[in-house]
Amino acid sequence: METTDVIICGCGPTGAMLSAYLGQQSVGNIVLEKELEITQDPRGIALDEDGIRMLQGAGVYDKIFTEIGEKMGYFNFVSGANNLHATPFLRFNYNTVEGGTGHPGFMCHKQPVLERCLRDAIEQHSKSEIRPGSTVQSISDDGAYVYVTYTNVEAEQKTLRARFFVGADGKTGFTRKRYLEPKGITMETDKKFKYEATWVALNWRIALPTPESHPDFPLWRLGYTPDQVYDAFFPKDFTFICNPDRPSVCGRFGLRNDYLWRFEFVVKPGEDGYEMAKYENVKEVVYPYLTLRKEQFSLSKDLAFPEDCIEVIRSRPFTFSARSCNKWSLGRVLLCGDAAHVFPPFGGQGIASGFRDAASLAWRLAVACRPNFHDHEKLFEAWYTERKQQLEQSLAATIVNGNLCNERSLVKIFLRDWSLWSQQLIPSWRHWFELGQRQEGLTKYVWSPGMPFLPELGGGKIFPQVFCLPCGSAATKAVFTDDVIFGKGKTALFPLVVLLRAESEIENARRDLADLEKEHQGELRVEEASYFIDEPSFTVCTQTSQGIAYRILHTELSNPSIWGGLPEPIGYDGSRLRREVEGRYVILRPDRFIFATCNTSVELVHASRSLSEALSGL
Repeated sequence: METTDVIICGCGPTGAMLSAYLGQQSVGNIVLEKELEITQDPRGIALDEDGIRMLQGAGVYDKIFTEIGEKMGYFNFVSGANNLHATPFLRFNYNTVEGGTGHPGFMCHKQPVLERCLRDAIEQHSKSEIRPGSTVQSISDDGAYVYVTYTNVEAEQKTLRARFFVGADGKTGFTRKRYLEPKGITMETDKKFKYEATWVALNWRIALPTPESHPDFPLWRLGYTPDQVYDAFFPKDFTFICNPDRPSVCGRFGLRNDYLWRFEFVVKPGEDGYEMAKYENVKEVVYPYLTLRKEQFSLSKDLAFPEDCIEVIRSRPFTFSARSCNKWSLGRVLLCGDAAHVFPPFGGQGIASGFRDAASLAWRLAVACRPNFHDHEKLFEAWYTERKQQLEQSLAATIVNGNLCNERSLVKIFLRDWSLWSQQLIPSWRHWFELGQRQEGLTKYVWSPGMPFLPELGGGKIFPQVFCLPCGSAATKAVFTDDVIFGKGKTALFPLVVLLRAESEIENARRDLADLEKEHQGELRVEEASYFIDEPSFTVCTQTSQGIAYRILHTELSNPSIWGGLPEPIGYDGSRLRREVEGRYVILRPDRFIFATCNTSVELVHASRSLSEALSGL
């Protein structure tokens, strides 16, 4: 019987990310995808900085801002109706890299292109395989293996077995609906955010009017170019329309020159979602927002965007709610992504949460597939506990946006707008508001038994990412620290990072690592350790550090040539590692969470032994 380590059901964003990470970690996996081709309907359009970092980890960074999409800029919250140019009462600035991942806060993407890039990454790994046109028919688990029957593209029935099976087949997929729900695993409504409503989501492709195609269009007389017309009707920033009569959200997605636009609006009680998705009803809701007010644009009368320049790609209703399964694993069968949890659209957390599931599950599967590992249920229970904590944080951001967008009381709206306006008169408070969901900093888990990190040694929080340059190299383009730590040729599942305050500390650090190698290296690979010198005044390397260490970049990023090709790192702070990581030696997990930080060789040996014990599975 054909056997692999992991079977993944579904090759959407979550399944593809999981396969890519498993391939990196040399875990054999086969993805069964029922569709023959990538669905071309752009569904999700927003991805936060964690998701961007995970795409980077999957090896597709060079395509993120050249093919997949662009940074989203501001999230503007506006009151009232029919005016996308209204002054926002609140805005989140996601242009900056202040979140600590090295990336802008959000990007707007084309999901079909994102999926294609992930599949390209999968093809780089010999241990990963996608089988399009494969529909799962049955799943069984005998305690040692999972057996899957599926029909392939030729309608032949095939059987596979694997150590583990992961359902990444969405909220209506086979894994949960047909296999796990009869066994008691169900999707439950979140008790903190019981919002449930039907919205219509539409995607439009915009063709730019020109003086040749629309010679009588009034904006030509005001000196507008076709691209300026596009900017006037479809502002570059994402807008939350906090209209008590009909809450809506809208914004561009993909690359600028794709000219793609998303508009979502709530279906009121008594309305039918499918009826409201018809063009005549969509036009009634949306077109007032695509009409420029004469007083704002020096026009003789209000001006609507030409209808013949709009192509409808999608217009369909969806029911949005916040729900999560009561368990994410049973035996050797697991759920991740939308199969395990769903979010309302207000926080842009759907795909990002699936990516977090995949990145944190991949290394656990790599451990669970080891020959002598037995306690996989404990391993996956800790995964579920960690992910639930992070889901709560993601949901908190979603709740904030949702409550702002959906408030119906005119009195509360008045008090909200004036309160936020007055608070933002203080510059430091305005900046804090503009941080949006990044106000609380990088994620940090609250430890509970079984979680694989050492809280007493600073474990359980995300390791910040900054920029660096190799010491002694002629290279002049900034490098992400993740690309050094998890770079090609690295084989350790848990990499070791050495953070130094000065070049002179290198020799002492190497002696400490030699002690570790002698006492208990365990999971760690001393020869693969990544050395970083974090000293703002350190710019000239000697032979001590050449070919060994990287220097953290600080003020150099004011020179555009250093970050050429990357989005401008607005708000970059090279001191984040120095401020937020407590220790000279850091043991990192593959999902970018810290296992432990240490200052001495004694602590490092203790942490290494604890890591080996945590991964023993005995």
